[in-house]
Amino acid sequence: MKAISLGIKNLDVFIAGLRDGSINLLYGPPGCGKSIFGMQYLSHGARRGEDVLYISLDQPGYCVKRDFEDFDLLLDDIYIFDAYPRISGTAEIKPVREVTPIAKPVKMKNLKRSTKGLEADVLSLQATLKNVFDRRRYDRIVVDSITSLRYFYMRGLNSVGGVHSFLQFLVSHSKSTVIVIAEDFDDLQLEKSVVDSVFHLVKTKNSNTVMNLLIEKATFNAPLENVPLTLTKSGFTVEEKFYLKFIRRKQE
Repeated sequence: MKAISLGIKNLDVFIAGLRDGSINLLYGPPGCGKSIFGMQYLSHGARRGEDVLYISLDQPGYCVKRDFEDFDLLLDDIYIFDAYPRISGTAEIKPVREVTPIAKPVKMKNLKRSTKGLEADVLSLQATLKNVFDRRRYDRIVVDSITSLRYFYMRGLNSVGGVHSFLQFLVSHSKSTVIVIAEDFDDLQLEKSVVDSVFHLVKTKNSNTVMNLLIEKATFNAPLENVPLTLTKSGFTVEEKFYLKFIRRKQE
């Protein structure tokens, strides 16, 4: 069973990687670095010459690019599909958001600001992405964040059913190793049941640069359930002292 590395320094000792072709969930509270974790995963693949795709449901693509300008991550060759939901400007009152009409993903280095939008529901979004997946096989995909799908119009579906439908769609059509990002909320059991691995990223007290990665479910055996991560300009890394201490224990 092939393991796809997460691209985080020293983490492979604790998590061998993600199973090739699997769907995996990363969740946590706002501001804990979930998007950085996902972008680091894609950047690692891009450095290896892989085709990688970032599906943005949480903010416009140009904002994503701006947010990562200060990070030492290879972004230029990451494809981005901008599906950021913007509130519909129509007078009719209904739970519809607008999705930027990008016919195909563009590389981050070619991304330009766009103000256009069209009304869409989660099913039409899936239909568009199916065409994207049929045109090109991406080695790695990040969906950020699936929680935003709860604000899309759900034709014939409630919000929970729409999220579940989208996960099932990824299982059937993505043909990639996917990380799905979600906000930390109580009702995640349905999502957890669909995916192969589940990781919970949480903040530590009195620090904005040290997080804990809780391994709730993994496709490969993990020797620990909790791994401390330090955030740097190059992304996350496993704390060096923690890593060395673990290696010494293994050698004893």
